[in-house]
Amino acid sequence: MKTKFKKLTKKETLGTIQSDFITLTSHQLRTPLSAMKWLLELLKEGDTANLTKKQKSYINKIYISNERMIALVNDLLEVTRLESGENKLMLQPIDLTTIIRSLIREKEMVIRKKRLKITFTVEREPFPLVRTEATKIKQAVGNIVNNAILYTPDNGNILVELKRQDGTVLGTVRDSGVGIPKDQQGQVFDKFFRGNNILSFETTGTGLGLFITKAFIEASGGKIWFNSEEGKGTTFYFTLPIAE
Repeated sequence: MKTKFKKLTKKETLGTIQSDFITLTSHQLRTPLSAMKWLLELLKEGDTANLTKKQKSYINKIYISNERMIALVNDLLEVTRLESGENKLMLQPIDLTTIIRSLIREKEMVIRKKRLKITFTVEREPFPLVRTEATKIKQAVGNIVNNAILYTPDNGNILVELKRQDGTVLGTVRDSGVGIPKDQQGQVFDKFFRGNNILSFETTGTGLGLFITKAFIEASGGKIWFNSEEGKGTTFYFTLPIAE
């Protein structure tokens, strides 16, 4: 009996090889990065009385760089799972207001350092629950909020708003930041995209955050879009279905 095999195109074969390579490499990197994180936390939290101010600064810089590497590895694994169809969301009723408040609290130090005015408004409480997965939607909305904080200059303004609209929850994140160049706006949700105007502003991003955000919001049954003007800021909008 003859067995039929699907003939893969050169592009599909290359894509599979790339995906397997990213998955293998990312998994192999996780263990040493986690070990470094643990050791650096011991150094940061332990008795550092014998260390000079410069040495403590070096430890902190190494810790921050290690955290960025961990974030990159996690993003690469997330993208691989998304593209292979493995990353299915466990949809359940979630309180989005609690998630957003926790995201803002987590960024409190950066907000204070940049002297940003961040406002979170809810149309009316108790606000309806949304149908999504808590960890995934926290990552998705967190990417939008983090970008607003990162790319808004000192003393800028950020507004986060939730309201009901046509049987869904409409979320808005508006900033007074650097904005997105008009000729690049069609690439915003592409993998590895980063606007030319932010490369000199911040060089540590992976360009994967909004790709992942879009995937998670759409997997929840929602939509995401934006409008932006370079030099004047960006507003992201997203919808999520209200839980029954």
